[in-house]
Amino acid sequence: MRVNWKFKCCGWIAFVLVASITYELWYLGRRAYHNSKNVYRYHKQTFEISVNDGTIKHSHRLDVKTAEKIFSHEEVTQFILLILKNETLSTALKNVWESYRSQNQDSDRVTNFENSGDLILKDLLNKRNKNIFLDVNEQYLEFNVINHTCSSIEDTLRGKGRCVMSLEGTLCSERKIPPPRRGKKPKQKAQLRKWTKHETDVCDYMYMNSTSYAAPLPYLKNPCYEECDGGYNTVRCLPYYMIIGMPKCGTTSLYFDLTHHKDVVRAKRKEPMYFNRMCFRGMRFADYTTNFDDLRARIVAENNFSRLISGDGSVDIAFDSKEWRHFPGNEGLLEPKYVLPFFIHKVLPKLKVIIMLRDPVERAFSDYLYEAPIANYLISLEDFHQAVHRAISNYKKCQTQYSIRACAYNASLEYYKGRLRVGMYHIFLKDWFQIYPANQILVINFDDYINHREDVLNRVARFLELSDLTEAESKLFIADHNKKNMRSNQTQALGDMLPETRDMLRQFYLPFNVNLSRLLHSDHYLWSN
Repeated sequence: MRVNWKFKCCGWIAFVLVASITYELWYLGRRAYHNSKNVYRYHKQTFEISVNDGTIKHSHRLDVKTAEKIFSHEEVTQFILLILKNETLSTALKNVWESYRSQNQDSDRVTNFENSGDLILKDLLNKRNKNIFLDVNEQYLEFNVINHTCSSIEDTLRGKGRCVMSLEGTLCSERKIPPPRRGKKPKQKAQLRKWTKHETDVCDYMYMNSTSYAAPLPYLKNPCYEECDGGYNTVRCLPYYMIIGMPKCGTTSLYFDLTHHKDVVRAKRKEPMYFNRMCFRGMRFADYTTNFDDLRARIVAENNFSRLISGDGSVDIAFDSKEWRHFPGNEGLLEPKYVLPFFIHKVLPKLKVIIMLRDPVERAFSDYLYEAPIANYLISLEDFHQAVHRAISNYKKCQTQYSIRACAYNASLEYYKGRLRVGMYHIFLKDWFQIYPANQILVINFDDYINHREDVLNRVARFLELSDLTEAESKLFIADHNKKNMRSNQTQALGDMLPETRDMLRQFYLPFNVNLSRLLHSDHYLWSN
């Protein structure tokens, strides 16, 4: 009896499921063929494509309610046949629209064709209409109707010489290329571009500016733009802010602290190093934007005004213009006229720049300890003292023939054991202030970050114009997360640098610190004993 009771329960459950599925299929099919006033669904559309006189024009619209039309079986079939007969895309859309207008005379509920070309095309290519395409395909067995239709549309859009829209989410985005005929080798997939060191002397972005690509999307806070890719618009994003330096000044901890704010989306890599290194190894500007694909995905999903932002934490950018002799305009010069901030500003004129500064004496010793396993050298207090003495001698010798600025940008004078030029803060920071306005640059003292971390994070949040947080969100944002790049037990056991090494570094950096305090109008950056 128990077995029979279980079978009865399973039978009733199966019956209910089958009945529900049958009703859903009937309901969806009825909607696909329905042409009454109730077929409109109003939603927010971020941008639109207007079609006029056989040309397709691109325009942006913010938060406009537009009607989405569900076309009938006959109207979708009509559109497919027109495309198969090599009619222009504009003509095919207009014919379908006129057919619809003849059956719907209510002008208040009918959206103007000229303002809804993109919605019409997306509705006709909606995945719910796949069966209609397959029905037409039975009459044209010699080729795949979906592939042929989408290829024709793609060729039309590409023929305009500019991108017009994105057909993601439609039948065209999931179509498959038909298998090759016998006797022909299948096409191999395109191999990913391999970067080769020193592939180019000049980066592609150095010849670009903010108008080199499509205008940034107006409904986003983060700089994103649309790029033409096979006739379709592909959204690409760039950093809203950049932590440009300095190494061993708490930048990694700050970067990950910011990612705990609800407005900040973490990039794939904290330090892509595109502007100062990877572009010279063959990395293209479009490759760099893939670092912010997580942000792009969330923005595209929202399809509305978004306050989400992302940042670049390549901390060497502040000073790393070692390839400056190859920069356009610097040919034959003894010191650089144009450095990284000049070219970055052309691409990102509204970039928010953050720089953290630490006592250069302490920074130099921390850098020596951190680079040891990377550069594969043994650490000792005497070795660090000799490295500092050698580096200072090189800079003093350089300054007898060249300017201080020329020596600061001469990377050949240093090596990992004694990167003293990194601590010449005022030379590099002055170049950034000459390019970017003061209200786009935030300077943070490392000591403030260590001793008053919550105040510093709130100041950074105001600088980036982040959203206000609830009490729970604020606790998460200012929580003391695991600090990054801390000294290991081995380096801690080594102790502090020798007193004579500290005195030598203090004397070397004194004039640089004085100039820095004048530049920032604060004695807090003198770092006196």
